[in-house]
Amino acid sequence: MNQTLQINSLVTRFHQLYGEGEIRLLRAPARINIIGEHIDYVSYLSTASLPFGSHEHAMWMAFRPNHDGVIRGASVNVNFDSFEFKIHEGIDVIGQNWNEYIFSRPVPASHWSNYVKGAVFFTLTKDVPSPVQGYDFLIDSTIPPQGGSSSSSALTVLAGAAMRIVNKIDYNPEILAQDSAQAEWFIGTRGGSLDHTAICLSKRHHAVLLNYATNKSVSIPLPEDEVRWVTFFSHSADKGKEIMLEYNERAAVSRLIIPALLDGNISAASIKNLPEAISLEKTKLRFPDIFAQCLQAFPALTEERFTQNLKIRSRAWHHFGEVERVNQAVEILQKNSADAMQKLGELMNQTHRSLRDLYEVCTPDVNQLISIINEDSNVFGARIIGGGFGGNVLVLTTADNVEALIERVQNKYYAPQRRNGMLEGAIMISTPGDGVSELTIR
Repeated sequence: MNQTLQINSLVTRFHQLYGEGEIRLLRAPARINIIGEHIDYVSYLSTASLPFGSHEHAMWMAFRPNHDGVIRGASVNVNFDSFEFKIHEGIDVIGQNWNEYIFSRPVPASHWSNYVKGAVFFTLTKDVPSPVQGYDFLIDSTIPPQGGSSSSSALTVLAGAAMRIVNKIDYNPEILAQDSAQAEWFIGTRGGSLDHTAICLSKRHHAVLLNYATNKSVSIPLPEDEVRWVTFFSHSADKGKEIMLEYNERAAVSRLIIPALLDGNISAASIKNLPEAISLEKTKLRFPDIFAQCLQAFPALTEERFTQNLKIRSRAWHHFGEVERVNQAVEILQKNSADAMQKLGELMNQTHRSLRDLYEVCTPDVNQLISIINEDSNVFGARIIGGGFGGNVLVLTTADNVEALIERVQNKYYAPQRRNGMLEGAIMISTPGDGVSELTIR
């Protein structure tokens, strides 16, 4: 279904669900990260990423304000059940620091409504008029859920934007991105702002160079015609308890423990001298202040893995190498030489090996998919994207090779699993597009 038909169908379904009347429509693109993975939450290095928003794939939210103080949500996808909650449930956040608010609460049971709750409740930390307006919404999406292209972050951004619109709260894309990154901590993960910033600030035919130290972004032109970015969905990266612990272990190590061990001495030599691993138990003895912060921000991690050794040196080597690869990628794109795409593809391959071997976020299924893709000599580069533990593999290839590549992956990867990649929406072909926007309904 093309996007116009999909939007028309969404509007029709909204009226059937919530009744006739004026509605508004927001769009958030799928996030495609070229390079700079798992470094948006690193605190001891100046890091950056180079993502773009997909022109072809997005999440749409049709919404309408209500005067009930309630958020009512539904999805065209039948796997996501409808829900509603009262905005008043988050009233105790008013006047409280957001981090203190979420750290004082248990992690909610897994449900897609929590991304909306996080965005809505975070908005209550703003200057919200009284009475607070709720809204009814319906979403549709061509972003695979739990697929590494940030469907969850797109939902968070859209929910936050809708909350601001119905309550007439001024905002700009930069503020919405930073607010959304903090709002998503409500679900229990402690990630960074890569996804939300790319979703909010992307520009047609450009990547966004995001500098996390300064929170500044620069648009970097990308080739328009000769190449395509293709993502192949492997399997769901379920954000249940165990995977959330894996995410948060890496975040705690990167934000708190590595900086404490390095103590400001940042160099390849100092990283080489880091311990291979350290437990939270030993961290508590050596760095009691750091452990206290970890206990506050990552309570489940400290409870579940207090005596377990957490890998340190390999995680730091990934951060160190990824920073350099992002710098090289920007230089390659700015020079725009004849072999620029080959060089960029090789950097993607290096990132994948680092994510596989040093960061350990790959699965056997993902590795099999990568091997099949790399059999194609017209592929410049391929790597896992997103949080990992499943999800999407991003491929850079020539425009005229897309059909043959998809056929290869279908025959060798999807077909043996009795899957049709195109029919299930597991394959996305993307060019760089614009960030979050409000669309006019005709």
